[in-house]
Amino acid sequence: MNNKRIKIGCILIICFLTISGVSVSSIKSIENNFEIVHVQNIEPVMAPDLAYYPIDYDFGTISEGTIYKTTFDIWNIGTDTLIWSLISSESWLSFDPITGDSTGEIDTILVEIDTTGLTPGSYIGKIGINANIPGGPYFFAVYFDIDYGTNSPPDTPDDLIGPTIVQEGVEYLYYTCAIEPDGDPIRYGFDFDNDGIIIPEHWTSYNEPNVTIPIEITFYGTGIRYIRVKAEDIYGFQSNFSNPLTVAVTGSNDPPETPSKPSGTDTGEIDTSYTYSTSTIDPDDDILKYGWDWNGDGFIDEWSNLVDSGSVDTRFHSWSTPGTYYVQVLAEDEHGGQSAFSSARTVVILSNHEPAKPTISGPSSGRIGKSYIYSSMGTDPDGDQIYYWFDWGDGFNSGWTGPYNSGQSASESHSWSAQGTYSVKVKTKDSNNIESIWSDAIPVSMPKINQFLFIQFLMEKYPIIYHLLSAIYQ
Repeated sequence: MNNKRIKIGCILIICFLTISGVSVSSIKSIENNFEIVHVQNIEPVMAPDLAYYPIDYDFGTISEGTIYKTTFDIWNIGTDTLIWSLISSESWLSFDPITGDSTGEIDTILVEIDTTGLTPGSYIGKIGINANIPGGPYFFAVYFDIDYGTNSPPDTPDDLIGPTIVQEGVEYLYYTCAIEPDGDPIRYGFDFDNDGIIIPEHWTSYNEPNVTIPIEITFYGTGIRYIRVKAEDIYGFQSNFSNPLTVAVTGSNDPPETPSKPSGTDTGEIDTSYTYSTSTIDPDDDILKYGWDWNGDGFIDEWSNLVDSGSVDTRFHSWSTPGTYYVQVLAEDEHGGQSAFSSARTVVILSNHEPAKPTISGPSSGRIGKSYIYSSMGTDPDGDQIYYWFDWGDGFNSGWTGPYNSGQSASESHSWSAQGTYSVKVKTKDSNNIESIWSDAIPVSMPKINQFLFIQFLMEKYPIIYHLLSAIYQ
């Protein structure tokens, strides 16, 4: 009640002073009461002056992962126009608007704090108020505490999985996983000498919990290492250490020599597989693998399996798009040491088109049992060699015959064993197995009765009847 009376009294004093022509030089803040810094009994001047209320706000104890809001007011208690702007260095603190002006009206500022990812503890955030008045600095502050609540520490991580004999200065992958009962993000800390001490550079960044993660470790100095790992959630709660993994670190590793320039085809067509080979040796006689870059962009597109030093690696590759490609290869030994890329082989890949629709010619009728010849001519727009396939319409075909040069005709013969009309047609394919469409079909008719065979039969078996029939039709 006393504070309220003091506030009302201060307001009345200000009003009185203003009416009496006494200038209030500045009111720096309004907290539990108005604070009048000084009063000068001089003539009024045209100058803005800053007032804001409240000067701070305490959110109390709040939860992580939630957005909280409050407001404060800014206004001009002087003359002319007050121009103000707000700043803050806290990533979790935001406000709106960030600039404004006042000739006496009140501007309300919305303040938000986002506690997502904040660890337990006490926080203070300040919003700096800049204005076109002398003095300062001026601040609006927020306070809050994040409680640990019922947080549970992560479970002990799985024992590390990875190489146990390694070479100094080479990067190796190890794997582990920890369960976090609350689902909080976790990070992993490594103890390399079994003394329980984790130095800062041995902590990973935060990861999703309950997921197996790869961890890259490079060893420096030879000897035996006993590697243990623990997990820590974003609130600082830690698990126990895993069981140690014993790792023997040997001397430095020499990478493989640069592989030979790949041997193989320099020109080809799309969607056609070509063969390329290379080889190299490893100075330490380590087993190695080859990494192939098929387009010269410096990234490995295909790895071989691990093979002995000096082994030749042979790959088969095709390109689906025409263009010029630069094929290069590097080698990597079993310890991760890599060679430089080989010299690149330039490969020009051309487009491939299907052969043109072929033509077909031959008789359109005949006798059962007699063989007839049919011919076809096809071309390929790429100049590829072609193959022919004749379909006789009776369930039989010639199969692929060839190869023939583009524009070179092919002929095949066939006989039919039953009467009827048959559709004879042909298609081609190029040397890349791209097929043409079918030719126009030729309808071929085989009569029901073979008159010539019947007359021959009469002559041989029944000569008397043959002569009588001949005399009738003379």
